Amino acid sequence: MTDSATGRAAFHAELTQGFALANADFVTQRIAVGGDLSANFELARRQLAELSEAGITHIIDLRAEWTDESLVRRWEPGIRYLYHPVDDDGAVIPGRWFDGVVEWARQALADPEAKLLVHCHMGVNRAPSVVLAILLDAGMGVRPALEAIRTARPVAAIDYAGSVLAWWSARLGHDARTRRNARRVLQRWRAARNLDVEAVIRTIRNTQQPRNRWTLRLSVGQRLALADLIDRSPEVAAGLVVGGPRSELAQLDEVLLLTAEGLCGRALVVGPVEPGEAMLPVKVTELFEPIPVLVPERLAGWLAGDGPVLRLLHGGDYAQLVHADPQTLALGA
Repeated sequence: MTDSATGRAAFHAELTQGFALANADFVTQRIAVGGDLSANFELARRQLAELSEAGITHIIDLRAEWTDESLVRRWEPGIRYLYHPVDDDGAVIPGRWFDGVVEWARQALADPEAKLLVHCHMGVNRAPSVVLAILLDAGMGVRPALEAIRTARPVAAIDYAGSVLAWWSARLGHDARTRRNARRVLQRWRAARNLDVEAVIRTIRNTQQPRNRWTLRLSVGQRLALADLIDRSPEVAAGLVVGGPRSELAQLDEVLLLTAEGLCGRALVVGPVEPGEAMLPVKVTELFEPIPVLVPERLAGWLAGDGPVLRLLHGGDYAQLVHADPQTLALGA
């Protein structure tokens, strides 16, 4: 290895060595690329703290499917946040979409102390493609920019690089020959640095933790109050009293709502229980009159009032609660 190559490797190691928790990698000293925060709230808080400690001052979130803006605003209010969503469906991304995100990044990086994180869900296609656009806008060549991204983040497929080049060439008024040359550089780079994207995505998915399932004990009065809230504001998240934070809670965990009369609804967790608070933010997806179900023996005492109202479901408890035939089973039978 040459001295210059050794220096680049050492420089890259210095850039990336700090992220023990966050799903991100520095491409340059001031631009990082990655995936989203963990669905687990406790880990997400620690990841965000790590990003802040590494100097991240601005975040661009590209996911059409979700946003962590409220968490960032709550936990790291000093970080500026741009939600600029796009679907990861393989379609061509129009140039005007890149105009807005690149301009925001340019203004952010005008501050010499600023550091930017661009992320999507997995950090495979959307975020690396936007980082490519930012690097081209800053004057880096096509191949050096592609190499910088892949070196920093080996799982980066940069699937929307073609859309980036079309935007970049149109923006700079490239002639037909220059456009062809840019596309040829991309084609040759992909041929030389081929990546099995399906294998990458399978590997990432295999490392992701499955969502937890919970059950929440409600009184009759609480169920009626919840029904009234949903009738008045069906799209608003509801705050359910749970007593305090739970380390296992994660974004979009499912919660079964039970009263002493039976199963009465389902909800999805949409926010954390903050320290010192007792309210769990949920989006109620179903609420109905209680249906008698067969309560697992281990939950009988809990449903009668023993222990915290929010309980993590294990093993076959969930299946028993949701698959029992309400016509033939009596509560607790």
